[in-house]
Amino acid sequence: THQQHHPSIMFSSSSSASSPPLFSSRERHNVPRFTKTCSRGNASSVAVKRKRFVVTPRNVANVTQSDVANSSSSSSSSFEGGGKGGGKDRARVSIPWTLSRDPIKEGPVGPENLTWNPTNQTIKDWRSIYRNTSLSNQTQASSDARRIPKACVVDGEIPSGLQGGTLFRNGPGMLDIYGKEINQFFDGDGLVHSYEFITAPSSDKEEDKTNIQFKHNFVETRGFYDEREAQQMLYKGAFAVGNPKGDSFYNPFDFDVKNVANTGVVEWNDKVYALWEGGKPHELRKNDLNTIGKEVDEVLGQALRVPQMAAHYRVEENKETKERTLIAFSIESQPSAFPFTSNKAAFYEWNEDGTEKKRVDFDVPNATFGFFHDMLVTENWYCLFQNPTSLDFQKLMTEYMFAKCALAETIAMQDGKRPILWMFPRTEKAKKMLSGDEVAKSYELKNQFFFHHVNAFEREETGEVCLDSIPWKFMDFSMNLDMVTPAFWQDGSRTEYTRFTINPSKKDSKQVKQESLSDRCCEFPCMNPTMVGKEHKYVYTGGSVVKDGKKWGPNQCLVKYDVSPCANDSGEKAIDQVYYYGERCFVQEPIFAAKPNAVDEDDGYILQLVNDAGSDETFLYIFDAKNIEAGKGYECKIQLMDEHVPPGLHGYWSPPKK
Repeated sequence: THQQHHPSIMFSSSSSASSPPLFSSRERHNVPRFTKTCSRGNASSVAVKRKRFVVTPRNVANVTQSDVANSSSSSSSSFEGGGKGGGKDRARVSIPWTLSRDPIKEGPVGPENLTWNPTNQTIKDWRSIYRNTSLSNQTQASSDARRIPKACVVDGEIPSGLQGGTLFRNGPGMLDIYGKEINQFFDGDGLVHSYEFITAPSSDKEEDKTNIQFKHNFVETRGFYDEREAQQMLYKGAFAVGNPKGDSFYNPFDFDVKNVANTGVVEWNDKVYALWEGGKPHELRKNDLNTIGKEVDEVLGQALRVPQMAAHYRVEENKETKERTLIAFSIESQPSAFPFTSNKAAFYEWNEDGTEKKRVDFDVPNATFGFFHDMLVTENWYCLFQNPTSLDFQKLMTEYMFAKCALAETIAMQDGKRPILWMFPRTEKAKKMLSGDEVAKSYELKNQFFFHHVNAFEREETGEVCLDSIPWKFMDFSMNLDMVTPAFWQDGSRTEYTRFTINPSKKDSKQVKQESLSDRCCEFPCMNPTMVGKEHKYVYTGGSVVKDGKKWGPNQCLVKYDVSPCANDSGEKAIDQVYYYGERCFVQEPIFAAKPNAVDEDDGYILQLVNDAGSDETFLYIFDAKNIEAGKGYECKIQLMDEHVPPGLHGYWSPPKK
């Protein structure tokens, strides 16, 4: 399940564990340069290393040492103390195939008449990709950027329509903190990496390189920096149990957690921010992704109302003028002002040049530990979903206080408690729909849990608002990488693409219509930003290969949904196209990049990172968004220079500058 969702528990982060110093010089870490090529090419790799420390690969349940086949004599993966790290000579972690049949291969559409559901083999494969990246955890300079060699282009050609744009990704990059294994993905330190589609090389010297320039850096939070210097785990994550240092002292009244800065990333007007909703953002330099100073109190010149900023945002784009607006939000997890009955919240909007467009402050009543993870926006409304979660005080006192559970586990989804859809007015038109002393519209929903939303839009002719989301049937924060069995994927905590329809123009109406638009379990939705806040037709997600009302599995497909049959409450299901990556592959979040001079909603490309557990490789796939099933499916398949990039969380496509 952790391939598909990612909470960042909304406790405050400690200043000592989250404020990095300014690192601007190579000499600070004595990082030497060295060349790097793809293992599929013939050139050799030369590395100069300052020091080396070794961490073991995930020793997950049901994976024994005999299951792990490495391509070198060492059975460990490693970080290199200097340079770019990893590469051709890195230790391979490959899980042997033990089933009597061959693995199902990749291809458009996916296997026909599939009744398969995940096996123990699938689970071993899936767990094996959750380990430390092979990329260096030392500070990288702009000179450490690498052009991906042409030898890494496994198939197809890189589309010229991507030139001038950059794909950014963020996610946990360290899942073993200097010998201390993390079995909950969300506590891993943030690794930001980018893929810049630059002008194609013309000199003879560069003929063996593609036009993709790769950069990476860990977000150098105070916690990350201190632990790297000490070469040991020092700080507690939201999912850590007991004292992370491993000694006998444990302070049960310490509720601070490490800001891991691992969830979201955005680039706006040449400023880059790494986001984690439990604390403040970190700003990164665009040219090398190096962390600038400490946590920031303002973003693009706007002061944060509360010392937290959500990892999710929306980019609204005018289809005619191409002008773009960045919209984000903050909400405190616990009330900070008397009488302690409301949580402070704010919505922020920025113009494309980075100037402030507007900021709107709201107070949300009775929203403590409501876990507001994502947002939606329409022409007239800001929309938040409050989850049916609250503090389990008994668990806090009887388990957390005695180091028997993580702090995150004390925030529990409550049976029978209803989530709340909050709609805050964005315009004067919306304010006129409020009654009496209302500051927002609120609607109770069926018991379910929300991480990620798709889009919201208004029907002008009826006054209705439709909100598309991907809710989970239930959520338990004690779930971790070591708990999953084949039985987990039989109904249980699954998602479905769901539409909610309400009518805020009817002042006294609290009616909510909820309908499932697909039986396929999916996560990590994306769409063309020109359709944000408008009625959309196409949505792209990671998805399960099995399309069933009960069975599901990890994200192993790219799915394109056409929701036009669902318009006007038709009761019809969405039509989907599927590209299946194969039984041993697991996908990350798809990202939409519009084509130059695009006309249709799906005139664009889909970029998606994929982990192949069978070969222990990471690939970047590029699809024509119009038809992901046409021909071989993808436009281009690129191996990431033999690096292991573990499953990330969220990314951002920065389009070519005007």
